[in-house]
Amino acid sequence: MTVSIGVLAGMGPRSTAPFVDMLVTECHIGYGAKYDMDFPKMHIISLPTPFWPGKKVDDNAMIATLQQGISELVRAKVSLIAVPCNLAHCYFAEMKAVSFAIPLLHIADSALESLPAEATRIAVLATEPTLEASFYQERIEASGKEIIDSPLLREMTTSLIGRVKKKGFHDSGVQSEWMNLMSVVAILKVEALLIACTDLSPLITENTFSFVIVDTAASLSSATIKNYRRLSGKITSDTHNTG
Repeated sequence: MTVSIGVLAGMGPRSTAPFVDMLVTECHIGYGAKYDMDFPKMHIISLPTPFWPGKKVDDNAMIATLQQGISELVRAKVSLIAVPCNLAHCYFAEMKAVSFAIPLLHIADSALESLPAEATRIAVLATEPTLEASFYQERIEASGKEIIDSPLLREMTTSLIGRVKKKGFHDSGVQSEWMNLMSVVAILKVEALLIACTDLSPLITENTFSFVIVDTAASLSSATIKNYRRLSGKITSDTHNTG
């Protein structure tokens, strides 16, 4: 049986292509994939979801939309599912309920594994619903680390996500807001920063600050290919928690 990867993406639409590119790069680096036949079969859905930055999410509408997307991947008979959207993981239980026996990776689990062991002061940049769901905070605190948060950090993050959705990654205003946000993170003496919004991931180019930046999209990509390799028999260990 062919092992295939299901990707429920499109949240937001600009984050889909960068995540797929991460998967391809992981294959190249992880096991030397070079030719077309070396790479995994993927079913990719770019899913429009009822989310607007700064506005309350309609939980019922969001759950129905996410479950529809997961169900489409189940019908495609994928071998595992990755959802490169942190906000969607507020509804992880509801997605898992319709994924049946297909492994559904949790983005926070892979992100926490990517944090440097020596980093103790951790900040999370995410949408308000993601932060309110607390699945990052709970995992970070359970590992003995400290959460660094502030109203200003949240306000600036929400503003930046909205601008990215309207203007794209290369807009000069977006770039300026990003650097201002990084400066605030530095002032808070953060040791590791989790970029827990895939709309922000492409803004990570170089890090000239004193803190480590962990891209949750990149860590999910790595976990996805590790699980693909395990399921396809390319490796027998180095597995990842599937929640």
